Amino acid sequence: MSVYMNTNYSSLFSNLSGSSSSSGGSNFLGINLAEYASIKSGAYGKALKAYYAKNSTSKSGSTSNDNKTKETNSSKLQKDTAKQALSEIKNDASDLYSAANKLTTTGTKSLFNKKNITTTNEDGTKTTKNDYDRDAIYSAVKNFAKEYNALIDSASSDAAGTSTSRTLSSMMSLTDVFKNQLEKVGITVDSSGKLSVDEEEFKKADMLKVKGLFNGANSYASNVGGYASTIGSSASSDLNYGKTYTSSGSYSSFESGLSYNGYF
Repeated sequence: MSVYMNTNYSSLFSNLSGSSSSSGGSNFLGINLAEYASIKSGAYGKALKAYYAKNSTSKSGSTSNDNKTKETNSSKLQKDTAKQALSEIKNDASDLYSAANKLTTTGTKSLFNKKNITTTNEDGTKTTKNDYDRDAIYSAVKNFAKEYNALIDSASSDAAGTSTSRTLSSMMSLTDVFKNQLEKVGITVDSSGKLSVDEEEFKKADMLKVKGLFNGANSYASNVGGYASTIGSSASSDLNYGKTYTSSGSYSSFESGLSYNGYF
């Protein structure tokens, strides 16, 4: 028998036998047989698809939540802006009412009560006479005009309710009716309906005419004060009950009972 027939060749292939890998499973020529079987059967591909599908759903849900958060923040900002605007209308109306009340007050506290007024002449001498305190009256009328103009600005905003807008229009129409009388005492009404007081012209004006416009229950100032009171009530009502933003972010309003006070 030839010597080659009795030779055992198994030792030549000993290095090709399976060995255990650190990741689990046996290796053949450096290939993890368990992973190879998983890939061949399609299980590996399914696992990848499931993994990425889960991540995609998670990201989609995160985006949806982010959008909802943005919508909520936007709605809150709109509500805060509306409340701030309504508060401004309310405060301006109150300030105008107070300014009008100071002028319309009669009796011992009236600004139009004559008193002894002392003035200094050009030569340094002083003269005392019983007259209107034109400086005090001018200051009060100037403040009235300032508060009147401020209310026009705030009550013309989008936050104003129907009652507020209607009352503001009525107040400005009243001023237009008195326009010529106001001009005679140094008060002009511009194209936007706002008031401007010329100090020199006002102080030279007939104080009886000024008193007729600004003092007493039926005066121009008294009527303006009434409109300011109604606007303040309407703004307060809208602030507490009537102005809301819907869940979709659109602005809606309704007039509560207090807002109708100006109609009666």
